Formats: sequence, structure tokens, C-alpha cells
Amino acid sequence: MGNKGSAAGAWLRLFSGRHPMFAAAVVAVASVAAADAWPWCGLAAAVFFAVLGVACGSWQRGLVWLACGATAAGVFIWRGTAQEAAGQALMALPGTVMEARLLEDGRGSGRYWAAPARLLSGTHAGTKVWWQGTGTAPVAGAVLRAKGNFQAPPEPRNPGEFNRADWLRRQGVAAVFHSTRLEEPVKTSTLASLGARIRHGFRERVTAGLAEDSQQAHVIRAVVIGEQPPDEVNLIAAFRNSGTLHVFSVSGLHVAMVGSMGWLVLSLAGVPRRWALPMLIPLVFGYAWITGHSAPAVRSAWMAAVFLGAFAFRRRPDLLNALGAVLLAAMLWDGRLLFQPGVQLSYGVVAAIAVGTAWAAKTFAWMAQPELYLPLQLMSRWQKFLLGLRRKTAGTLAVSLAAGVGSAPLTAFHFSLVTPVSVIASLVLVPLVFALLATALFSAALFSVFPPLSQGINRLNGMVADACVFSARVFSAIPGGHFTVGGDKRPQLLVYDLQYGDGAAGFSDGKGAAVLLDCGGRRSFDFLVAPSLQRLGLAPDSVVLSHPDGGHLGGGAAVWEQFPIRQALLPVERSRSPAFRAWLTQAPQDGVRIHHAAARASLALPDGATLEILHAPDPLAFHSLADDRVAVMRLHWRGWKLLLTSDAGMGTELRMLDALTDVSADVIIAGRHRTDLVLCDRFLDAVNPQAIIASNHSHPEGEAVSPAAMDYWKSRGIRVIDQSESGGVTLRVDEAGCLRIEGFLTPAPVILHPR
Repeated sequence: MGNKGSAAGAWLRLFSGRHPMFAAAVVAVASVAAADAWPWCGLAAAVFFAVLGVACGSWQRGLVWLACGATAAGVFIWRGTAQEAAGQALMALPGTVMEARLLEDGRGSGRYWAAPARLLSGTHAGTKVWWQGTGTAPVAGAVLRAKGNFQAPPEPRNPGEFNRADWLRRQGVAAVFHSTRLEEPVKTSTLASLGARIRHGFRERVTAGLAEDSQQAHVIRAVVIGEQPPDEVNLIAAFRNSGTLHVFSVSGLHVAMVGSMGWLVLSLAGVPRRWALPMLIPLVFGYAWITGHSAPAVRSAWMAAVFLGAFAFRRRPDLLNALGAVLLAAMLWDGRLLFQPGVQLSYGVVAAIAVGTAWAAKTFAWMAQPELYLPLQLMSRWQKFLLGLRRKTAGTLAVSLAAGVGSAPLTAFHFSLVTPVSVIASLVLVPLVFALLATALFSAALFSVFPPLSQGINRLNGMVADACVFSARVFSAIPGGHFTVGGDKRPQLLVYDLQYGDGAAGFSDGKGAAVLLDCGGRRSFDFLVAPSLQRLGLAPDSVVLSHPDGGHLGGGAAVWEQFPIRQALLPVERSRSPAFRAWLTQAPQDGVRIHHAAARASLALPDGATLEILHAPDPLAFHSLADDRVAVMRLHWRGWKLLLTSDAGMGTELRMLDALTDVSADVIIAGRHRTDLVLCDRFLDAVNPQAIIASNHSHPEGEAVSPAAMDYWKSRGIRVIDQSESGGVTLRVDEAGCLRIEGFLTPAPVILHPR
């Protein structure tokens, strides 16, 4: 043990001596992480590392580590305390007029936009808030004065839902400001307007000559400026599942490519190294700025500046020290950055490349070896070319393997996804992205001189974009190339709590088979339902739709583009809804088998469950309200009967009773009819439920359940789960055969016993 301890101490002394900045950064990171658990833990961690530094034979090292750890933890605690106090004070204010400067361009869809902003007025000037407004989105640097109110960041209400509140807090946001009325026109300085025009002009130049909404333009803008493709779910899924989605975000990869391009051009121009280095640093910062100065791009630019600065000062460049310098500065400035997934992936991948590339190179060493009995001097030009190509391929694979292994734990933790195929996918995609980025930058520079030629180059670049998409789709389709991890492996029915009358539920056997029972609206599907299912490790292959309402159809094609949908059950054969018509016409063309609901029919579901159709709407009444065309179904699952009424109203309930339909069930899962009553007395008598899971929202009008209705149901001895209080609801059958109904926001489950 003594020898092992001394060996470990010797290794630590050697490593921290070679990479002092990285070692200090690790101390700061560990202290901040400990302080996040409990403030005093952060200071204790700093003291521990100080003792460790002294034990390694250097009191100076211990003192430096103590200073780095204690300062990082102290600043983190101070910022967090101030942020929380400011948030509480702002939310206590009544409707007020606030003035703020936007820190980023306003982004959003339709007439709504949002952006981080810094308050300029009042006692909380300098506080960072999330500003939500309407109208034309202002640019970064614009000053707004508006009336509104502060609210807490929205907490998640469903299992697997993105924790937006935590994300905003980690960004330093104290509260969300809902602007209701501008008090005066938006003020945009000349400098801010000029910057916006330059960035907008650059955006237009890289895709000039291509259709604005074409896939080629979307891919080029995503790669070059990090603009997320709108309504391109299938496109994003291909890059995500191939492990190459990072090419759609301006990050270290892009900054390194731009720096390499600049170095190549300056070298070909004969610029001496001592002059080239000062020119490269503004180049990488300029690229980060013109693409929107995103946080990953700025971090990477600083890292590149530190790395290149070593050359300028005639020091041996060290990637770990460059990483450590930037990371240490970030932790000393604002430790909240550590808890952002993008920061973790950015620094984690670079650290993995720096530490693991030499190890990974051993895996591909055979590829870089020359012929055993053929000296280099005797090789032909072709043989030397092939040897050089093999060595470059081996080096690229080593970097890709190190990056893949280093990022795998983080992607599994944050996104429940592992993509082993990314090792070989990067070998193809990275050169294509390099070519696309270089061509786009050249075209943008050429546009001022000869626009027609620039447009022609962009059209050629569109073919490179198509090659990127084709490659991503090929690699994403490789069996075993990507898979989800984590999630609850028990059979369950998850009833989502969605806004604006949307409805969706997911049924799973816990072993990978899953079915969607309604999909929510397009927005709720894209931003809540689909990401939630992915984080829970669920990939439904079937869809059951209750009625042709836009809030239940998931936007149509987005559903089968996001998940491997093989079949869908539709309630009717005709509807005025565009999204429903997409299910009728486009889905079969994309390989989805369509079935239509018929009364008394049954559908086999995972985990031995059966979905029975109790009522199928009149197929000819296509001019009726969507809520009057609901297919009412009953789920038979492990001895329990769950009645899914969706948005059916009293009219549908009475038609079922008049037809002498057996509607008995243990639980009713009910939505809201916009204009009709729901769950009338006769219907409740016939169902005789133990519990009701009720959707309940104040907006829009008609989606709320009155307190009197809730009280009446309870007076009948029915357990009521109000989703305005419980959030998403998960139903499971335990080992004793009892049905457990667990609300995401309520601590105690409702347990039903078999009757």
C-alpha cells in the first residue's frame, strides 16, 4: 500500500507540475460542485485540496489550490445567494415598469419572443432576467422600457420534461419578466444596429442562391452560424442519433476549423508565423461574434487564444493548460457555468481528447504502420500517399474515439442517449463539415465582389449539405449505432399535463415497446412530449388518436419523423384538420400503416394489455366539432380497466349509454369538451369509477374544471386527481396487484385496491 501511495503521489506531482493550470481548474471545479451540494462542503473541498497539495511536497502548490478552490466556491455561493434574493424581491413587486438591455437577440416564433436581459432601472439594476415580449424581436444591445410583471421560472410538470427553471437559474436568471406593454419605442444604438446588420448580412450571404426554406439552406445555416433548423425534426433526429448533432452548434470544432483555415491561408500567402498568430486570434473571436457570440463559441475562442498565445510567447503549447486556464477563469468568475450541459460537454470533450488520444491511438496503431519489409525510401509516391492517408485516418479515429468515450457519460446523463456509431460517423461528417464551412466562408467573402459567382458556389455547397444529411441518416440507421439508457423499466401509463387543452399519454411495457395515446399539439409534442419520451428511454412504434383535434395530433409528420412509428389507429376517415389530413395521406406514403376505429374492436398493446374501442364517432359527421368526434376507449391492463374519454362531452356519453354500451371502469382519464359538460351523473353511475384523472387548466376558456364539479365527484366517494395540482400522472400496477397513481408534483401516490 505504501508503494502504491507513493506512486500515486509521484504521479500527481508530475501531472500537476506539467499541467498546473489544469490542476488548479480541477480544484476549482470540485470546490464549486461541492458547494452546490452544501456551501460549507465547497470550503471543505478547498481545504482538502490544499492539504493534498502540501502532501505532494509543495506548500506553494497547496496555497494556490486553496486560493483557487476557496475563491471559486465563495464566488459561487455569493452569486447564488444574491440571485435568489433578487428573484424573490422582483416577484414580490406588483405590475411595474422596467427598463433593460437585451444580452442576446430576441428569439421565438410568431409574435412572441424571449431573450436574457440586464435590468437598468430600480433597486435591482444589474440583475439578469428572462424577458418575454411580443412583436418584432429586438437585437442584442437594444434597450426596452415596458410594463409587466415578474414570475418564477416555470418548473417542470411532467416526468422527463426539460427543467427550464433549473436551466434559467444556472444561466444566472433571477426571474422571468412578462412584458405586457411597451412604454416607449425600443432604443437600439448605432453600434448594436450595425452589429445586427452585419450578422444578418452574413446569414444571407452563406445561403444566397438557395431557397430560404430549403433543407440545404437549413443545414448550411445550422453548421455555419448555429441556427437551429425550424420544423426539421427528422433532420435533427438523424444528426442526434448518429452522434454528430454538435455540428449544428458553433462550438470548439467550428472555431478550430476556422483557425485551421486561417493558418492555411496565411501560410500559403507567405505570412511569417510571428505575424500570423496575432491575426488568427481576432479571426476566431470575429467568427464567434458574427455567428451570434454563443457561449460555446466564445469559450472555444478564448481557449484557442490561450493555446495560440503560447506560440507567441515562445512557450510549448499545452492543450490541457489552455483548457485549464479558460476553465479556471470561468469558475472564478461564475461557477454556475459548471452546471450547464453545454459547458460540461465542451470542456469534457476537450479534456478527453487531450488525455485519451494517446491511449486511443494504440487501438488504431496497426493502421498507421508501414510495410514491414518496405523501407520508406523505397516506397513509390502512391505507396507514400496511402501510408500518409492511413496515418491521418488513424489519427482522426483516435481523436474521435477519445471524444466519443469522454462525451458518452455526459450524453447518457443529460440526454439518455449513447451513440457508439459517432466514432466512425465523425470520420465522414467532420471532413464534410470542414468543406461546407470553408465554402460558405469563401462564398460570403466573395459576395461583395461578384454576387452571381457567390450564389453559384452556394448551390454547390448545397450538394455538400445534402451529403452531410445523407451520411447522418446512413449512420443513424445502423443497428446498435445508438440506443437510449436510463428511464423507468417498469410498465406504466404516463398521462401528460399539457397546456392549452392539448392531450397526450404514453403506454410502455418497460422493455422498449411503447404506444402513444394522442400526441399533444405540434408545439407541445416538439418541446415536451417527444423530449420527455426520449429522456425516459421510450421510442413508441404505434399511435392511437382519439379525435381529429390539433391539440392531440402532434402536428402530423413530426411524430413519425421523430419516432419509428409503424402503425396508427385513427378515429375517423375524414376531417378538416390539416394535421389530421397529414395522418390520412402523408403517413401511409412514409410507411405508416393506417387503421380506423370501429366500435367493439380491440387492439393489442404491450405488456399483455388490450385497448377496447367502446365508441367510434360517426364517419360522415366531418363538419362537427372535433370534440364531438371522439373515439372512447377502455384499456384492460393487469386486471384493471381504465376508461379514456379524452375530450368527449355529455352528448357522446349519452349516445354510449343509449346504445347500452358497457362503460364500467376503475379509473376515468378525462379531458375537457370546449362547449359541453363532461362526466354527467348517468355516465358516472354506469362507469362506477374509483378515481378520476382530470385535465384542468384556466386557459383557454372551457378547459377548467369547476371546484363544484371536483367537490361533487369527491362526494360520490371518487378519488380525484386534479392535474392542475398533480402535473403529469403515472399509473403502475405493483406486485400486490394494486394500482398506484403518482402525480409528478404530489408526493403521496393514490393507491387503488382491486374490487
